[in-house]
Amino acid sequence: MALGLIGTLDLSVVTDRLLAMLRDCYDAWPLWDTNGGPVPKFDTSISGSMPEAVRAKGGCQLNLYLMHVREDPTQRNSPVLGRTLTIPFQPLSLSLSYLLTAYSAADYRQEQRAMSVAMRCLYEHPIVRATVPIEGTDVQEEFSVQMQVESADELGRIWQAFNTAFRLSAVYRAGVVFVTPEAVADQPAPPPERVVVAAEPTALPFAEAGQVVGTLSTTRGFAPSSTVAAPQVRAYDQSPAVVAPGDTFLLLGAGLGQPTTRRVYLLPAGGPEQEVTTWIDADPATSTSSRLSLRVPTTGAVPAAGVHRLMVGSDTAAGDATTYRSNATPFSIAAKVGPATNPPLLTPVAGGYTVAGAGFVAGAMEVLLGTVALTETGTDPPAPGQFRVIDAATLTFRPQAGLPPGRYGVRIRSNGVESAAAWWVALP
Repeated sequence: MALGLIGTLDLSVVTDRLLAMLRDCYDAWPLWDTNGGPVPKFDTSISGSMPEAVRAKGGCQLNLYLMHVREDPTQRNSPVLGRTLTIPFQPLSLSLSYLLTAYSAADYRQEQRAMSVAMRCLYEHPIVRATVPIEGTDVQEEFSVQMQVESADELGRIWQAFNTAFRLSAVYRAGVVFVTPEAVADQPAPPPERVVVAAEPTALPFAEAGQVVGTLSTTRGFAPSSTVAAPQVRAYDQSPAVVAPGDTFLLLGAGLGQPTTRRVYLLPAGGPEQEVTTWIDADPATSTSSRLSLRVPTTGAVPAAGVHRLMVGSDTAAGDATTYRSNATPFSIAAKVGPATNPPLLTPVAGGYTVAGAGFVAGAMEVLLGTVALTETGTDPPAPGQFRVIDAATLTFRPQAGLPPGRYGVRIRSNGVESAAAWWVALP
């Protein structure tokens, strides 16, 4: 089955993604002494170069070399939905053949251990995902990787073609990888990724006195596959807004900032209104009569995590004959998590992980690894499958025993409101 999506104009993107995966697996190998195992960790150069080109560099070399490309016959006539029938009417489908080799002139153990790590890594990650730039847009691509059955004679002919001595090696196939053809002028526009329907602010029924219609926040963070060499920043909008202390968001409406709506009021769940006009951004360029830019404070009277409401109103106190209060619109406050580093992978210490943030409250928190919920405990350190709130800025957890290898998102909720995704853990 073909797993390719849209395609790429650069085959090196596929190779770089495979090399990044091998480097992650190499550092995470459980037998290294740095990970609690019995084997002293040694440096290995992992590259996509031709094996003979780096053989003289010394040390241990691990190479994943793209040695052959051919068209995938099973995809030549497959229809691609959403594309008009032009020539070429669909992406070129390719099958990539890689030669995986390991070499250490002085130590056969290093050579075989490097090969063991690489083969285990490719076996445990048969589906590989990569971010591919297509016409200025990052597209999520995925393809399969599997070992090919090659006899000693076939491998010998490969090495003979390189005009070099035979080396420990295996052949892997990556596919299907699509090479995108050039778009033609009469192709239909791609489907919209985001549709925003907005009414003219002055058309709202209570625009003259002042009205709010919603809240909007934008969250940014690193993708789990992000690396220092290839940072991948993701952004998404949420309405109603979900923010943490220190975050900014927009309060949308009409007639904002006039005498009847110059102040902002918070309605906590089950509590009286609280004036939060100080949340308004001091820069007038960020606020207009149809939107107010607000920032949740990090000190002082910071509202507890949960679902709240906002409204605008006049200077006078509630109950006065001249008081004006608009309708209320919801937004949520979450516990602060992070910020995460790049790559956003937590490093275990003695099998446990620590998350820093703000607003952590014992008894009000939930921690999940992907979809697996952990249990809160007061014991330090927590047992496998448990988490513990140390203080308002720190919590620790240990993954549940027996989880399949892979990357799991660390999901943290406070009073039912989930914080922005910031961290992942890689379980071997």
